[in-house]
Amino acid sequence: MYRLRILIALGSICLLFNCVDTTSGGFFFIDTPAKIGSAEPSLYVTPNERLLLSWIEPISRDEHSLLFSEFKSGRWLDAKTIATGSEWFVNWADFPSLSAMNDGNLVAHFLEKSGPDTYAYDVKLTISNDDGKSWMPSFKPHNDDTETEHGFVSKLRLSDSTLMATWLDGRQYAYAKADSSIMEQMSLRSAIIDTNGNLLREFLIDERVCDCCQTDMAMTSEGPIVVYRNRSDSEIRDIYFSRYLNGSWSNPQTVYNDDWKIFGCPVNGPAIASRNKKVAISWFALNNDRPEVKVSFYNNSEQVFEEPYRPDQINPLGRVDISWISDERVVVCWMDKLDGDAHIKLQTLSQNGEFGDIHTVEVTSIERSSGCPRIAVHKDKLFITWTNSDETTQIRTAYINIDNL
Repeated sequence: MYRLRILIALGSICLLFNCVDTTSGGFFFIDTPAKIGSAEPSLYVTPNERLLLSWIEPISRDEHSLLFSEFKSGRWLDAKTIATGSEWFVNWADFPSLSAMNDGNLVAHFLEKSGPDTYAYDVKLTISNDDGKSWMPSFKPHNDDTETEHGFVSKLRLSDSTLMATWLDGRQYAYAKADSSIMEQMSLRSAIIDTNGNLLREFLIDERVCDCCQTDMAMTSEGPIVVYRNRSDSEIRDIYFSRYLNGSWSNPQTVYNDDWKIFGCPVNGPAIASRNKKVAISWFALNNDRPEVKVSFYNNSEQVFEEPYRPDQINPLGRVDISWISDERVVVCWMDKLDGDAHIKLQTLSQNGEFGDIHTVEVTSIERSSGCPRIAVHKDKLFITWTNSDETTQIRTAYINIDNL
């Protein structure tokens, strides 16, 4: 009877804290307030170390909401609505996210249709200066009014009052129709925004990039660094980086010469993470028809990325993410294709090339509806979120103690 009471008590604790299951691999699966149909999750750790989860869920066939929740006392709190709209562009690869400039500030983005064409949509930012209780009217970080693609946004805190946003920008497709000297190509642009939503500066980083691969940014000791997939005149689509130094973006440089020639976007962008003066990047490429996930560390003295390492992988789909878990180690997340399913994998890597054990978090669909898993380090735990995709979708979250990686 005593043992039964303990089991009942433990079960009550799990219900209280939304614990669903613990696998043999040490993952704790945590229920979220997201409903069936939810997708496109993202994680963010605020400047004062709060963990936030954002996602999109449908209200009706044509209407969606962007919501967020905070992880507190072992569970996800009730969802709060950021924005709702009926003219949104909702896409598995081009997902919203949260960021912040200071402790009470939050910045979110979503995508809103600007015209009848499928890929005519704008980036819309919205700001809260009261910790998500209310949100300003949304606005565009780009100053063009073209009905072209704008998306794949990364956001990064510059100071307590400013934020840097980068995005893929399709305005040149519209300009080329009126001027034959302008190439039809996607560009990478950025802007600095303040807490009131004012656009302080806008930049062109790279005038020719891959059309629909995610971008990512990290803050280094010297300033922001952005990574993205470039597009050469000969259709080589390798990963590049640029650094924001002394008020301007540096000339783009190659992370590594994969020489991946592909006549179309692979929809598989890089991920970057920083810790103090250290930077690491992960990305997907195809080499001699062999898919690979790679990891490279930045060499501060030579200001280049070093020869990449390759995590243990079977048939990777990519969809990568990366985080530092100590001063010497990162953890890489990717999807592997096995027996017709997508296996979400984690593996640690030290700067000297030593790999840890592979951890399988979950098995989900290989379809695009399963989205891109995201990871974040919060205190002594690594959190991960992904979209469980079957007949419908629903986001899931889990964590593992860093000591168990």
